Amino acid sequence: MEVQLDRDSFLKGLQMVQNIVEPRQALPILANVLIQAGDESVRLTATDLEVGATVSIPAKVAAPGAITLSARKLTEIARELPAAALSLKVQDNAWVALKCGGAAFKLVGLSADDFPAVTPGGSATWIPLEAKVLKEMLEQTSFAVSHDEGRYALNGILFTLQGKEIRLVATDGHRLAISTRVLREVAPAVTGIVPRKGIQEVGRVLGVGEEVQIALADNQFVLRMPNFVMLARLIEGQFPNYEQVLPKGQPRRLTLSRAAFTAALRRVSVMSEERTRPVKLVLAPGTLRLMAYHPELGEAEEALDVGYAGDELTIGFNSRYLLEALAPLSADEISIELNDGMSPAVIKSFEDEGTLCVIMPMRI
Repeated sequence: MEVQLDRDSFLKGLQMVQNIVEPRQALPILANVLIQAGDESVRLTATDLEVGATVSIPAKVAAPGAITLSARKLTEIARELPAAALSLKVQDNAWVALKCGGAAFKLVGLSADDFPAVTPGGSATWIPLEAKVLKEMLEQTSFAVSHDEGRYALNGILFTLQGKEIRLVATDGHRLAISTRVLREVAPAVTGIVPRKGIQEVGRVLGVGEEVQIALADNQFVLRMPNFVMLARLIEGQFPNYEQVLPKGQPRRLTLSRAAFTAALRRVSVMSEERTRPVKLVLAPGTLRLMAYHPELGEAEEALDVGYAGDELTIGFNSRYLLEALAPLSADEISIELNDGMSPAVIKSFEDEGTLCVIMPMRI
């Protein structure tokens, strides 16, 4: 293999795939990136057997071929190289000569023959989406993904495609986040749980001004963009019936500014206990009071003007859960629906009817 390509394009391609590589691998080749040259392009591929990605870069290919090199070390080198033409040439015993400007390196590679295949299934039905929309949906749900490895089915986001609707759902047992959008095209009825790492990598590579395609097929989630493909093995397991726990007919409803509520929560929670960050909310007509207490440090209180006409209610929440639910909402005006001091709250955005977060209260 012998190729010449642009250093900036090479570095950008490496950065799109190298985060997938885990630093400690049982199989040494999984710490490498696969480099394949042919058809006037170079393809870079990385995988940890659960998540994989391939990016194509324009190149002058003098001799086609393939090799694998350390993903971390190759990225470190490319980051320090001058902005000039870069050449890669495979030599004897899988050594690779890398030259760029006046810099020259010789790297030890491993044969491409042992690198796992990273290919999407053949029966995928591709669904087009704006990258900005998918990125927003991930932000509105990913914070609620569970980190409890004992509840494996909750360690990802449930994707549901049906008709002209796409819905993303995540829960960790303490909160439930839902984001729903209308599709331009009719989608087949499919569901799948995309693992947390796959979600993180998708969110990292998505832009805002492009269209992407997604598919759920052959036990895979696949994201496709120009010159880029990412796939993640779906989590095997039963996602809970979240629709059964959605509160219905909440009698109390308040409206308020998201920015003002967020700022007050941040200030008051400074005085809350560090582990669970409890904050007490006291509702009265036209007013919301936020209170926090730390037995060793003191207490804090702040009042906000809100739209509320019901009777007085006191309820406690983990302030971090509230802040994480508020952060991805785009509208400044939000609503919070409540039943009583022991029942979950439903946070909604005024501008985005398809987005909501259910948060369980805590005893304070």
